[in-house]
Amino acid sequence: MVKVLIAEDDLLMADMLSEILVDAGYEVCGIARTVEQGIKLAELHKPDIALLDLRLAAGGLGTEIAARLDRTGRLGILYCTGNAGQIKLTKEDGDAALRKPYMPADVLRALQIVLEIATTGKATGQFPNGFLLLGSDLGGQMKRAEPGKDTRDEAIARLIQQQAALASYGSFALLETDLGKVLTEGTRRCAESWSVPFCKICRYRSEENDLILESGVGWNPGVIGVATSRADRSTPQGRTFVTAEPVICIDIGKDVSFLPPSFYAEHGIVSTLSVVIRRKGGQPWGVLEVDSASRLNYDVADINFLTGFANVMAEAVDTSKRNSIVLAAMDKMKDMVADRDRLLAAQARLLAEKGVLAQELQHRVRNNLQLVFGMLNKQALALEDGTSAEAISAIARRVMTLAKVYDHLLGAGLTRTIEFGSYLASLCESFKDMENPNHHNIALSCVWEPLMLDLDTATALGLIVAELLSNSYRHAFPNGTGTISVALRVISAGAGATIAVIDNGVGFSQTGNSNRRGLGLVKRLMQQVEGSADLHSDGCTEWTLRFPVPARTDSHDAADDVLLVAQG
Repeated sequence: MVKVLIAEDDLLMADMLSEILVDAGYEVCGIARTVEQGIKLAELHKPDIALLDLRLAAGGLGTEIAARLDRTGRLGILYCTGNAGQIKLTKEDGDAALRKPYMPADVLRALQIVLEIATTGKATGQFPNGFLLLGSDLGGQMKRAEPGKDTRDEAIARLIQQQAALASYGSFALLETDLGKVLTEGTRRCAESWSVPFCKICRYRSEENDLILESGVGWNPGVIGVATSRADRSTPQGRTFVTAEPVICIDIGKDVSFLPPSFYAEHGIVSTLSVVIRRKGGQPWGVLEVDSASRLNYDVADINFLTGFANVMAEAVDTSKRNSIVLAAMDKMKDMVADRDRLLAAQARLLAEKGVLAQELQHRVRNNLQLVFGMLNKQALALEDGTSAEAISAIARRVMTLAKVYDHLLGAGLTRTIEFGSYLASLCESFKDMENPNHHNIALSCVWEPLMLDLDTATALGLIVAELLSNSYRHAFPNGTGTISVALRVISAGAGATIAVIDNGVGFSQTGNSNRRGLGLVKRLMQQVEGSADLHSDGCTEWTLRFPVPARTDSHDAADDVLLVAQG
């Protein structure tokens, strides 16, 4: 059996990819989110193929894993990424790349090609869509399907990828105070989402009445901060600015209504999509535009997605302006010792404004996740194929689990930890609301103790509980009646904690349908949090999840916390 190592920072994407490979007969020897995890798994399992994302957690790159792997036994390397337009890959980095989003058949065909290269040194047969053979000009072409021609699965994958990119960028913008970094990161992620090499932000200058290229990716040296275009209808970004409406240009060379500046031709720009970066009151601040050297069609979904990025940038611009004003006032007030009270008041106003902005941006991220959840549920209801509907519903439940994390972040002061007990209770309540119409005779209860966990651990455990609850609702009660209980117990500070998920149904069979989708995710995620999952089935089904909890630095332990809660 061919062993495959997966390096992917997105848990949902990694799980989907793992299920595709296992169903096709591959052995997934591990999933890594960081470079170091990938190296350790490779040394332990000696995979035949490494399937790598380019951008990994903790700022790492998939190419760093490839550079440190022992390839003397001809280990095949395939990149599955949406960043191929931003990071140049060569034959030294691996064998091939496949653009996200991809169809299951495409990734399986890509693996076959890489395995063939690893064993024979050659690649034959037809290449899948979005496939690139590294180190060869004849190796295929990375192509983006026209939005109107996406299949249903491609459209769902594309929507999830875009919403994940927008949510991730919103979180980044919340914590970054440098406006230049916020704008540059936004252009990088926009270009990455469409797999195009160019994206730019043009800032309006009132005195010159033009738009200067303020920030961007893909442009030659000497263009950013120098290149300008007229703030009128003669250019795509100029027309967007004066009309405050999105502008799509499929082929700028054939559109006689435009007179683009020279740097368009120097970079071979063909297609553009631009939206305005608004600000509160007055003229727009500028324009956000994605550019491609090939013909691309864009639709309403693309406009809405790019507008989401522009809105986050607009908030960052307003915040930066407010920060600049307040900091200038603070510099003057520091010279006036007698005016200390005014200085403190200004600082308090600044903190309040930042708090309001943080809540607003976080609220938008949560709403984006809710939008994805609703659209997936709607798609599942419209399907007649029960298997496809269940698969989409499973993704929807995982999105709902992530949305609950954001709900609790709203009240956590944007820290890197959340109170896991109340989050678990809220997750169970959401499941009851979601399942009650179809399973109104199944009771779900939750008891918990206070426990602070980091976001990665809380997210992983939330996904696990969601999978186990889903399996109980769908498989444990053929007569439609029963009870499910969830209990979080903290053993002691530094010693760990447990989550018990119990149902009084027909029991869990280890044969036949024992490999239900999602149960593999439970084991992989428990490994990620360095925990374990035990199953006991004797007339009912009981899952016990054990995981470590970092020791508290103060003098009392978790049991003291529980006592304090009970008393007050």
